[in-house]
Amino acid sequence: AMLLPYDSVEGKRARSRIEMEYPERVMPENIEAYLTRDYHQVIPGRKAAFQAGFIILKPNPQVFTEYLNIIREGNYVEGFSRQNGWGGKGYGGVVGSMAMQGLPAYYYDEIRPNTTVELNGCRYNHMGANIFYQDVPNFIKRYKDLHGKCRRNVEGCEDCRKTDVELVKNIHFTNCRKPWNCAGKSSTAKGNIDPRTANYDHCMKVVRKWHEVRSDLEEKIMNVTGGEADRLKVLEGQSGGYNKDVFMGHCTEDGQDGYLPIVASKEVMSRVAREIWDA
Repeated sequence: AMLLPYDSVEGKRARSRIEMEYPERVMPENIEAYLTRDYHQVIPGRKAAFQAGFIILKPNPQVFTEYLNIIREGNYVEGFSRQNGWGGKGYGGVVGSMAMQGLPAYYYDEIRPNTTVELNGCRYNHMGANIFYQDVPNFIKRYKDLHGKCRRNVEGCEDCRKTDVELVKNIHFTNCRKPWNCAGKSSTAKGNIDPRTANYDHCMKVVRKWHEVRSDLEEKIMNVTGGEADRLKVLEGQSGGYNKDVFMGHCTEDGQDGYLPIVASKEVMSRVAREIWDA
């Protein structure tokens, strides 16, 4: 849809497949970026930064030059007021405000408006994060009238902690932890799945998707090697017994120290890569 004429048959078909965060909005004729926003950080009523885990950009030298000029000017207001961040427009006060989350939000909202498509954040760049104003981050108890409301400032927004995993297009492993962290506990302790910002059962489904992909790769590796000795080496990486229904043998215990990496030589991995790309 980004590369096709907006009024062509192919362009219209491509656009119809895109799941937008606000379906009622009209897509711009010239799409320069697809993005999701980091709503789970924002205080309702404030401006949301982009979620830097997923941004698709159409290459444009003019955009690159304008970006550089904004950075060189350095007009960034510190603090947490409504006039903070880049250009004093309110794009500050959250993680990544000065860099990959606040700057592009400011640029595409203020400098180059109506050139982006905001994608459904429960489907694309899925984090399984709590976007209701109920707890950390940036939760202020005295704002009682905001408690429980959607941080997107709309009624009835989708709860990404309950989104059917089969509807998800791509995953950003943050709130549900990295798959190789072998995070199988729900608590506020560092490294565990924080129940204030994520749903444990949902995260286990999300993380299992990654381990299913790894298992598929391991099967391809064993098909390439053929030899019994090499096959047994691969199986060493599936010998973990921790939460095996989720981690599929790739973890021996909770925490990153319990992760078992893929066991295969560089030569074998190169052969597998060639076969996958040539398929």
